[in-house]
Amino acid sequence: MKTNTEVKQIEKLESAYISHKGKMEVIGSIYNKLVKWAAPKGLMNSKTKMLTIYHDSPKITDPNNIRMSACIVLNNPIKIDGEVNLRTIASTKSIVSRLEITPNEFQQAWEANFVWMVENGYKKSKIDPFEIYYNNAAEHPENKFIVDLCIPIL
Repeated sequence: MKTNTEVKQIEKLESAYISHKGKMEVIGSIYNKLVKWAAPKGLMNSKTKMLTIYHDSPKITDPNNIRMSACIVLNNPIKIDGEVNLRTIASTKSIVSRLEITPNEFQQAWEANFVWMVENGYKKSKIDPFEIYYNNAAEHPENKFIVDLCIPIL
């Protein structure tokens, strides 16, 4: 797994999101709902970025109680409806690892990122870790995600 890890400032991210509580494997169906909501509003294009925010750690939270948010980054304000809400991630200093990985490699990648954080003397801030997706893995020749794993730090 090739990675480029660095500490950098992530600019403020405005997003529309749908919350999920339960098994992590189900997040794909939550994204399907979000895309169905976003597409008619013209929010889906080749530059669209999606986010997953992790509100709980799978290391310490029962798999049925893990809370996550499936998000689409907004470039302009938009009216929301239904189960879609708005969320802002404030500009934050973060450990960022850019990866090209399969769905099965995410846990190992996150673990490596947290090890890197500890080994380099950083502490996680109160802002929840998140992923920024730059592609749809289904459209990648090797079914891989191009993604930044982001751990906000103090």
